[in-house]
Amino acid sequence: VTLILSENTGELLTQLPDGIRLIIDSMDSFRQTVKKDLRGFRAGMLARDCFYYAKVKTGRDGVDNYKYIVDRHGYITEEVFDCAISYHGQSPERLLNLLYRIRAKKKVVWIHGEMSFPQKIMDELAKYYAQIDHFFFVSNPTRESFIRRYAFAKDNSTVYYNPIDRREILDKARQPFSPPFSEEYTNILTVGRLSKEKGQDMIPAVTRALLERGLPVRWYLIGDGDMRKKVNDLIGAYNVGENVFLLGTQTNPYCYMRACDIYVQPSYTEGYSTTICEAGILGKAIIGTKPSGGIRDQITDGEDGLIVDATEEGLTEGVSTLIRDGELRRRFENRIKNKNFDGKGEIHKFLHYLSDGD
Repeated sequence: VTLILSENTGELLTQLPDGIRLIIDSMDSFRQTVKKDLRGFRAGMLARDCFYYAKVKTGRDGVDNYKYIVDRHGYITEEVFDCAISYHGQSPERLLNLLYRIRAKKKVVWIHGEMSFPQKIMDELAKYYAQIDHFFFVSNPTRESFIRRYAFAKDNSTVYYNPIDRREILDKARQPFSPPFSEEYTNILTVGRLSKEKGQDMIPAVTRALLERGLPVRWYLIGDGDMRKKVNDLIGAYNVGENVFLLGTQTNPYCYMRACDIYVQPSYTEGYSTTICEAGILGKAIIGTKPSGGIRDQITDGEDGLIVDATEEGLTEGVSTLIRDGELRRRFENRIKNKNFDGKGEIHKFLHYLSDGD
């Protein structure tokens, strides 16, 4: 197995198993490319550089234009792989690098969420996706959304649920953390990258609404990202600094998850939520959101969890319901534990494709 990364960073690098070959593909920036053309007196290339840059500056940039940058770089490695996978299949940059800078007998993309590009970009992507041998989707709604746009993917696609190590989650969940949650409050947890699509920007307002309803809550957020400052500012604006806590990245979120009363995934969009699986394994009462298509593959509204509108009002009503109805919360906790969130057997779908899949 060869792992190709664009940067030599990431908290999981230290967890790579022995025997994995690691390649860091640091592509030249456009400025570096122009400097090389200037030093080499490459008049033809400089003209193409200007054409590329003019499109960027005039708002005519797109996938086809980016292909010029990809074409300026050679193959990442001379090796020919049995299968090459882009695990960020929605990214035009990753897609083009997979197609034009990797040699492989089969080329695969993993699609983790719904496509949200402007129509121009979606149209340009079609001819590149048409060159892909197989598509793996993290949920049925994600697959359905994709093939509505790209019908050619229907017959060469597979839904592949993320495998999860149940034993590791249960073991780590038993570890202590400090300070512990207070039993005087309903303790709510959200885990995930702090980013626009994850919906954490609604949490300060929802917390304020819950407090005004006389419901003592504390909401803990695990994760970091480019939305941290905005969320922190909103915590101040809604005066909930004693009730909403940004815990940052935690190597073991499961001990917090085990201790919380309610797990909430407030995403505006979500292909498939690994954290919902983890909370389900730990028997938590879970609230997800309606626009997050993949969540419908994970919890059944009213049966083993709640699915609410991805709005401040929807989240406020959902959390209020679970706080006030202890019997409903306990029923969700008992039922969710019986679901198969492990993804057992999923690897065989990929192995089958490698061996004789089309």
